[in-house]
Amino acid sequence: MIRIGLLMLMVVLLPGCTIYHAIGDDFGSYVAPPSGQEFQPVGYRWDYEHTALIYVYRPGTTWSNDELETPSFYMNDERLFNIKGDGYTWYELEPGNHEIIIRRPLMGLSGIKFSDTVGFTLKEVAQLELNAEAGKVYYLRYSEVDQDAALFKNMTFNKNPLEVVTPDIALAEIKQTQMIHHGRGLVSVTPDTEDLRLAEAQQMEQMQEAEATTESSWNPF
Repeated sequence: MIRIGLLMLMVVLLPGCTIYHAIGDDFGSYVAPPSGQEFQPVGYRWDYEHTALIYVYRPGTTWSNDELETPSFYMNDERLFNIKGDGYTWYELEPGNHEIIIRRPLMGLSGIKFSDTVGFTLKEVAQLELNAEAGKVYYLRYSEVDQDAALFKNMTFNKNPLEVVTPDIALAEIKQTQMIHHGRGLVSVTPDTEDLRLAEAQQMEQMQEAEATTESSWNPF
């Protein structure tokens, strides 16, 4: 509660900062289990000539299905959905590097960012860099436990809960999941600093050329 209070104070004092939250969408499977359709492959319903396809799923376990609050899935610093036990979703990705971070929230809030270099996260449970190639399909498996058990005390926890797995592993498990209502969108690549600098320089050059053309062609007489 103290952390939540501090975060709320920061929101008031620094309205320009970025707040990582999933308020209203953070209920775990124990409270609101996935209610979408059972797994169905996308097939050719995506732009496979220009984009990559990513499936994200979380096997149902005692741990994941008993959650009251579920982790948030971020890609390129944008929250896409909260990943529930027995749930899956999919996205198309622009080719290039994508940064994936999974944050565990508390009462919907998971962190705050003041700038590109300064920030605060309650708990970051996984991080992964994915270099997506057009036409390829990727399966991301998220599970915090290596071995499920009837009693929590007998569980073994996974040091790397988010990983890219092979199709044979993924399809054997994902068939038992249901669609999370979010997803099915196109995720763009975040331009790096050099790309932004070049774009700004090009825009400035175009503006200067336009101004020079206007000045040379203007004649008050």
